[in-house]
Amino acid sequence: MIQLNLLDLAQKQFPNLNFDLDDDIIKIEKILKAEAKLNPQVKINDIENLITFLRNYRGRFIPILKNKNISTIVTGKEATINFARFDPENIPAETLHDFEEAFSSNILEYLRQCIRNNKWNSLRSIFMNYTFLVGDATRDEIYQILKLKNQAIISAIYNNQFVDYVKNNSYCADIQYYSMLSTIDQHFFDDDILAINNIICEKQKTTVHNKVFLGKILYAASYFNAYTESLKETLENNQQIALQWVYPNETISNSSSTSSTTMTAIVISIIVVVIIIAVASGATGAVTPIILCIGLIARLINAINSRR
Repeated sequence: MIQLNLLDLAQKQFPNLNFDLDDDIIKIEKILKAEAKLNPQVKINDIENLITFLRNYRGRFIPILKNKNISTIVTGKEATINFARFDPENIPAETLHDFEEAFSSNILEYLRQCIRNNKWNSLRSIFMNYTFLVGDATRDEIYQILKLKNQAIISAIYNNQFVDYVKNNSYCADIQYYSMLSTIDQHFFDDDILAINNIICEKQKTTVHNKVFLGKILYAASYFNAYTESLKETLENNQQIALQWVYPNETISNSSSTSSTTMTAIVISIIVVVIIIAVASGATGAVTPIILCIGLIARLINAINSRR
């Protein structure tokens, strides 16, 4: 892993260093080796790796490293990145490829760090906006790490250990986690989410208390943008069920009941307007039948709602 943060030590003394010049690279080496004698955290091996890197690539990567997100990724800072896009239009494809190869270990370590720290949006951003940073080997390793996390969820549910697992592993009930999976590769992770859904279905005959935790997983998983239409429909249908499990003592309204309520409000509003017009025009004799009509509608609404 190239310790680019060491350059900060050199640039404090020489802010205008030019990485294309041999003399400036020699200056960097001298400054850092002097620092190593005073600071045990500065390792000679890291200095030598950095100097070799500078001699090989010089200033080729400076335009890329000026991007704040990319700088965060390759310098190993434990920080989140945003969704700002990187425009590589003026950078040759060969340079982008060489950059990925040169910093592959740094990039992989940052991705691992995101997974360890549940920084799912940072992970999403890299796969959405910085795809050139993710080489085949890096992608394969990250896929396998995430697959193991999914299998851990399945195993915890299968072995009836899901209550403690949810308490100790927040990712399994985190909407952002499942959204991230579908951003990275919805096709690859489709089977995992289907397996999670199916094992929850098998284990749903449990206590109300335990069902809350199954509901948390199921609800979060419903935000996975499935590759297959059948799974997408299943997850959408299960979202309301999951909410009922998480909040067993509350009434969860669905879209159809909301539409019914909206329609009822419209009908009543129209009737009220009719009454006002009738009164204003002096047709008071028509008010009583209208009131009776409202009462009938109210009873019908109550009857419909009681059947739901």
